Order: sequence, then C-alpha cells, then structure tokens
Amino acid sequence: MEVLLSSSMELRQLETLIAVAAEGSFTGAAIELSTAQSNVSDQIKQLESELGVQLFTRGRRGAQTTEFGEVVLDRARRIGREIESMRSDISARLGLEVGEATFGIVGTASRWVIPRLVAELRERSSGIELMVREAASERLIVDVASGVLAQAIVTEPVNDPRVQGETLMEENLVAVLPKSVSLPDKPIALAKVLELGLVLPPRENPLRREVESAALEKSLEVRVTVEVEGIRLIADLVASGAGASIMPETALPSDLPDVKTRAIIGMPPRRLALISGRETSLSSADTAVRAAVLDLVLERKGRPRKRP
Repeated sequence: MEVLLSSSMELRQLETLIAVAAEGSFTGAAIELSTAQSNVSDQIKQLESELGVQLFTRGRRGAQTTEFGEVVLDRARRIGREIESMRSDISARLGLEVGEATFGIVGTASRWVIPRLVAELRERSSGIELMVREAASERLIVDVASGVLAQAIVTEPVNDPRVQGETLMEENLVAVLPKSVSLPDKPIALAKVLELGLVLPPRENPLRREVESAALEKSLEVRVTVEVEGIRLIADLVASGAGASIMPETALPSDLPDVKTRAIIGMPPRRLALISGRETSLSSADTAVRAAVLDLVLERKGRPRKRP
C-alpha cells in the first residue's frame, strides 16, 4: 500500500495525535490541549483522511492506537522533538539557553540527582523548562528509544539498539537493617542479611533482580517478607521491623533514625548510565541538561567540573 502525504498536513494534527495517545481518550486530549472535543475529533479525522488509514479505535478502554496509529505516533513524536530542537538551537544562536528539556531517571538515583540538577539549571540556564519522569529502567529505555524522552539515567545493562549511552558511576548496594538488630559496625556477609528476610520491590524491578542474581551466585535463597514499590516505603518498613533490605547507598532517605546500614561483603555495585536516542540529536536545552548532569557526577566523584 502506498500512502501519499498531502502538503496540507499540519503540526496541530500531529500534536493532537500525540495528546490522544498520551491521554487515552479524545476528552482527555481536549482538556490537555485546552480545546473542544469536537476540534480533537476533527483533527484526527483530517489526519486519517490525509493518510488513508484509521489511527485510533474507540472502546471501553478509551482511544487505542491501531497498528498504523503506532507507526504515525512514533514519527509524530520524532517530528515534535526535532521542532523543539530547532527552536532551542535558534535560541542558542541568539546566546540564550531556553526551551523544553525532557529527562528520565530511576527512583534510586532521583533523590540526589534531581534537586541538585534543578538548582544547577536555575543558576546557569534559568530559561530551560525541565520535565522529569521517574520510572523503572525498562520504561525509561523505551521512552528514550521512542522519542518521548530526550535522555535518561538508567541502570545497566542497556540492550536496546535504538539507544546509546555512557556509564556515569557505580552505586554501592548496602544492607539496610532495623536499628534493633545487634550487629558489629563492620561489613557483613550477604548470607547474614538474607537470614533476616528482605523487604524488596517486585520481581520485574532491576534492584530485585540484582539482589537475586548476587544470591544465586552464592547458592543462597532470597526470602522476601514484604514486596512493595518505593524506596521510602521500603525504608519505613525496615524501620518498623518488617525485615532487612538491600538498596543503593545514595537512595536511602537521610531522616530515618530507626535504621542502620552496613556494607555487604562481595556484593557487586550497580552501574548507572546516561542514555539518549541513537538517531535523535539533543536540543540545546537537552544538551545543557546533559552537561549539568555530567558536572554533578564529576562533583560527586570529587573531580573538577568541566565548566564553572
């Protein structure tokens, strides 16, 4: 089948397409775009007429993209990114660092990265509007590959050929214990931590997989007492005596007097990587965010920044 693209196709139609897909309904898209639902329906009908295919099906679950809709949606997102990059690049030529920047990050790293990143951008690139999404690595990799996000900090390994990345740093995984547990103030064996039972995120979570992999290498069994999402909630449950946990040292909230940490003997660190789309160029705003992130990582490692 040959699809002919008419020159009358408008960016507004593509923006409407993206909004309907994101909101899952024409009503939600209308609210997001501050327009009438009839306008949203008209824009989609015009786009479907231009392309000669159906882009959405409507049902109890709302508006769902068809096979053709997914193809067009992917292209529309890329076009949107390129347009934002163009605006940002023009601003850069005028000596301004302005524009929208999208950034994703895993929850275990967001506690120390995001507050510092926002403060850094406010100081040196106040014209940038930053949108941050916190999610699991798998979701962030898909979002970067599809153009929803320009870049993200995820845990390695990253096996999607549509993205490229560089290792940022290593995070030590430590035992998080109730303060009532009597242990000497020195590193402990993984087997000793596992004896206490663990409070961990669900099986699909990368942190859970890392813990189970380390235990498997030593022929140890992981006994999960509570399975729950959220670093803060895990730490609170440990403090209440629900079990121990294993998490990145940097992710642990600082205001928990009823827990203590210990290094784990032989526990491999996890690696964080900064990824971006292999076929997508970063806008000036996204490039400024990337530079700020790299500077923050250098600072954390005790090395001089690349720029003041």
